[in-house]
Amino acid sequence: MYLPSATESVAEKENTTNKEVPRKNKEKQKQDNCMATVDQKVTIDCPWSIYSTIIALTFCIPFNAKHSLLSAGKRKYVQVCVQNLSGLCFQLSDNSLKNSADCTDLQLVPLNPESQQVIYSKQSIFFVWELKWTKELPLSLQCLFSVSFCPATSEEQSLTLKPFTYEFQVENFFTLYHVKTEIFPPLGAEYCKTGSLCSLEVSITRLVDLSEVDRDEALTESD
Repeated sequence: MYLPSATESVAEKENTTNKEVPRKNKEKQKQDNCMATVDQKVTIDCPWSIYSTIIALTFCIPFNAKHSLLSAGKRKYVQVCVQNLSGLCFQLSDNSLKNSADCTDLQLVPLNPESQQVIYSKQSIFFVWELKWTKELPLSLQCLFSVSFCPATSEEQSLTLKPFTYEFQVENFFTLYHVKTEIFPPLGAEYCKTGSLCSLEVSITRLVDLSEVDRDEALTESD
């Protein structure tokens, strides 16, 4: 998104004696408005002039996305976190996650509300899909996340913006271990109470054998 910077007032121009001061103010304003920016330069050549006009543009990256794989027993979930980097509020809608490999045995079931969501400045919103498969899980999963967005203010909702997309790949997402924890009250007591010494039991069960890559990175028995 290109956000034009505010022009200096006449009083500010008259009071400014050093040229370095307004540049620092603009840099500070750019950092306050948006955390991530991309600077581009456009060169305009005219056939009736020997000179080229260079225009500097600063594009603000509105979002940052990252993914994670969650497991609960035999169920698996793909989570995508979208963070608003800018100082504006946006309205999100039509979120989707597609498998580019088009595997018919694998389904991505969305667990997100279908209604529109407002993401405020510096806020993060999480989207979750459950993985459901009929035969076997593929070795890798090529995912493409997409969500439509527009400014949350009513006067700017008429802007036509392309959806925000985030492409990622998940590999080796087989569940290797099952971890279970439980806290027990002291001997002779029925419940755990504050100040009493309780025991914590952790059970780790290996579900599948480690691959060659995992064996190299796994801890030895002595560790």
